Amino acid sequence: MFFYVLLDIVLTPAPQPPGNINPSRDIGNGRKTSDKTLSPYVYVKRLGMIALVLAVACMARDSIAQTAKESIDVPPHSRLLLRAVGSGDQVYGCVNGRWALTAPDAKLLNQEGSVIGRHFAGPTWQLNDGSWVKGNAVAKQVVPDATAVPWLLLESVSGTGRLGTVRFIQRTGTRGGNAPDGSCSQSAMRRVPYTATYSFYEAGQ
Repeated sequence: MFFYVLLDIVLTPAPQPPGNINPSRDIGNGRKTSDKTLSPYVYVKRLGMIALVLAVACMARDSIAQTAKESIDVPPHSRLLLRAVGSGDQVYGCVNGRWALTAPDAKLLNQEGSVIGRHFAGPTWQLNDGSWVKGNAVAKQVVPDATAVPWLLLESVSGTGRLGTVRFIQRTGTRGGNAPDGSCSQSAMRRVPYTATYSFYEAGQ
């Protein structure tokens, strides 16, 4: 707002003192002269427009930078507690003729490929030792693969046991799992295979 007020002040021509003759008019016939020289006001106006364009460009650049910063990165000093691969299905149900996510249904695998837990509605992650964490999505990053579910940053809303100390969960490296195309019939269900990497972080000091 301040910038527009300032620009309006700059572009407003100074008032002419009383009695001054306007050199842009011919006294003899009342017609404007053919002098094509641009007045200082025109130059100022053009400079003002250039400044406005540059300001808008800078604002757009800053907005893009802020969007990138507001991606799925965890806060600084967060500590990685566990990383696992989710392998299973995204389950969709038909709501008013459109596919809507019902719940994930996947196994959690360690680096050796052994099952260490499961991922289900909530969304909830539960390990074989009974510990679990439930999260709420706070940021999303769309991936180029149109068939893949987006990457997510989720914040823990509750949990217990080993996973009870988790503050953030990242979903990255997704393959598949996106909602089916087209319309659907009421009460229809569809399972879409997917894989993803889940990283569980504790809050840093």
